[in-house]
This record gives sequence, C-alpha cells and structure tokens, in this order.
Amino acid sequence: MIRQLFLLSSIASIDAFLTPPSSHHASNSITSPWQQSQPLRHPSSPLHGDASPDGTAEEGEVEDSGAALPSEDQTDILNSPAFLKRKVEVLQADIAALEKEIEEVNAVYAAGKEEWGSKFDMLNKESQSMQERLTKQGAQGNEKATVDVAEKVLNVLDNYDRAFGAVEATTNEEVEIVDAYKKTYDMILDAFVELNVTKIETVGVEFDYEVHQAMMQMPTDEYEEGIVCQEFAMGWRCGETLIRPAMVVVAA
Repeated sequence: MIRQLFLLSSIASIDAFLTPPSSHHASNSITSPWQQSQPLRHPSSPLHGDASPDGTAEEGEVEDSGAALPSEDQTDILNSPAFLKRKVEVLQADIAALEKEIEEVNAVYAAGKEEWGSKFDMLNKESQSMQERLTKQGAQGNEKATVDVAEKVLNVLDNYDRAFGAVEATTNEEVEIVDAYKKTYDMILDAFVELNVTKIETVGVEFDYEVHQAMMQMPTDEYEEGIVCQEFAMGWRCGETLIRPAMVVVAA
C-alpha cells in the first residue's frame, strides 16, 4: 500500500511539472488511465481496518470476519424436530394403511381358498397322476421298441453262436476272418448294454421258471439238484421285461 501511494505521488508530480501554468487548474481535473483503473485504497490501520472510506466494509474483510451463521434449526427446516416428528407420523400412517390392506387381501385369499381349495387340490392330483402316467407310458413305449429290435437281432447272434461252434479256424486267413466276426459279435453285445438289454444268468444258479426254460434234466455230481448245469441258448431281458428265456439243462 505504501508503494502504491508513492507511485501515485510520483505520477502527480510529473503531471504537475509537465503541465503549463495556464492549464494547471484544468490538469487537476484530468485523471490518468492508471488512476481511473486503480482506486485509491487507505492503508490498513486500527482505525480503518473494518471499513472503506465510504463507510462500507471491504469484501475480503467481510469474508474473513467470521460472522456467526444462523443455527441449523433456523435454516434447515427438513432437520427440525417438528418436521421429523411429522414425517414419522406420516410413515406410521402409511404402515397402518398397508397393514390394513394386507389383512383385507388375506381375508379374500382365505375365503377363496375355502371355496376353491379342494378343487385346486383335486386338479393338482390329477395333473400329477397324468404326468406320471405319461412318463410311464413313454418308458414302456421305449422299452417295447427296444424289445422288438432285440428279438430280431438275437436271431443274428444265434447264427453267430452256431457258426463259432461249428467252424474251426486252421489257417491264418481263417483266424483273421473268425476274429473279424467276433469283433462284430462283441459290438452287438456292447449295443445291448447301452440299450439296457442284459443276459440272463444260467449255469450255477437255481432254476427259475420265469426266466429259464428247462430242455432236460441230467444227473451230475458237479451241481446239486435244481441247479442249472448247462446252457443251450442264451436268454435276454430288457429291464424287467423278458425278451427270451434261456434254454438250459437242470441237474437232477
């Protein structure tokens, strides 16, 4: 501030020196552009620290004065106790209205259930029974189709079994041919496993009239009476469905 006053006084002295005496009075009314753009400021002092020459407070000093702000209860009504209390009352009223609406809906539901509940239960049972029946029919249909196919393929396997028992390979070429047929035979058996077509046990098990067909009885010391001691033809089943009983000889 002192430097500014010094510059202002220097500029005024230069203007007074350069201005002719006749126009000295007029020069007092001429203000330099620098003087127009830079208003004169009073130096800070204990007497002038709180106000400008025209009695108004300086802008920076007003910002730094640290004047006390109004309390929160006066400026923020949303956080006032009265408003919060009213807000709680409104929420409680809304909750009560919702609870009443829920009670009314439950009453309507109970009345409807009492009137239609037994009919809905009956429809659900019928629907479940129908689904189980359709599932069972589908499984039976698949099983029947598998049985029909297996019956026709078993005739081919019987021919393979008779051929393997009648032919004896003597040369390398014949052995290769027999091995090729055995590979095909094994492929058919693997397909049966995938289709859940299984072979019925025979030799060494007790005779079962449901799955065994006795061709004859034969005395033997190797097996007890009633035990299957020899198999003539293999028997097959698909799940619980018998495709063909096994032809066996029973020990006497």
